[in-house]
Amino acid sequence: MKPWLLEQEGYRYVEEVGIRLHLNECPWPPPSYVIESAIQTLYEINRYPSADIFNKLRRLLGDYSGVDLENVYPFVGADGALKTIFYNLVEPGETVEFVNPTFSMIPILASLRGLNSIVIDSFECGEWWGIDVKKLIENAGRANMVVLVDPNNPTGSPILRGDRELLSALAERVNGFIIVDEAYYEFGGYTVAHMVNDYPNLIVIRSLSKAFCLAGFRLGYIIAHRKLISILSKLHTVFDIPTPTIAAGIAALENREYVNRVVSKIVELREWMYTELRKLGFNAYKSLTNFLLVKDRRDLKSYMLKHGILIRDVGRNLYRITIGDENVCRKVIEVLGELREDSYTK
Repeated sequence: MKPWLLEQEGYRYVEEVGIRLHLNECPWPPPSYVIESAIQTLYEINRYPSADIFNKLRRLLGDYSGVDLENVYPFVGADGALKTIFYNLVEPGETVEFVNPTFSMIPILASLRGLNSIVIDSFECGEWWGIDVKKLIENAGRANMVVLVDPNNPTGSPILRGDRELLSALAERVNGFIIVDEAYYEFGGYTVAHMVNDYPNLIVIRSLSKAFCLAGFRLGYIIAHRKLISILSKLHTVFDIPTPTIAAGIAALENREYVNRVVSKIVELREWMYTELRKLGFNAYKSLTNFLLVKDRRDLKSYMLKHGILIRDVGRNLYRITIGDENVCRKVIEVLGELREDSYTK
């Protein structure tokens, strides 16, 4: 075993019991026809997935993303795509640029891979979070890979927002690849996926865990130039994705009306929660995702846990709260309202 691996820290997760608002999961299960499609495959689970259904999934993902089958490739979760990219497109000692804060696996993978990191700090910008775009572009020239989560996790704010001019500037300066994680694409409504054929060094990562409500199936995918897809696909086979996962993905993509309803309701509840939190005096930030970020000097994570609600402490007195269903959202506001009242009476 490599000595450096023993010294590295991995992803830490401790299972706790409560209302799960710490993992950005969809509060509702997928429709019964999606679940039934997966169940039906169990009767032939002794067989490996067929190439036909694997390619059908690719075709549907391409249709959904506005690209060809040759521009997409499925992975076991978006995490699986990130790992493939980090371990095959950059070498130890090379440099990756990313925003802070960001999806926790990005700095972890950078460290595990032995990469140098250029970190662009986010800053509060009114109701949003912003970054120094000029600094991001300038430093891209010293990087072998730029990794952006857009909309960003955990701030919920946009970065590229589909801006072709900004993407062009980054793509031209970086000495390698631009990775754009669009796990929350459906909630933000903008994308750079349609630009992959114009930028051969652009890779877009997406997931069916959020808006499609398929987190437990672990289905992610990348969108890129077909030449890049043909290279990365050499690292995988048509047998990598479990058959039930492929079946669920196909069923979900063939009838996406429920996804539209999920996104519409999440956005409605997100805006309601944001307004209510601000009314209570909490420093909440606007978001283009399925969560809100709140800044508070008190230990909100422990307080909410006492009331049976799990939220994510992302450091710097910042707490990320996933949007739940309507009853859960009202519960969150009720519990935080009690905390606010207590602070006024002390």
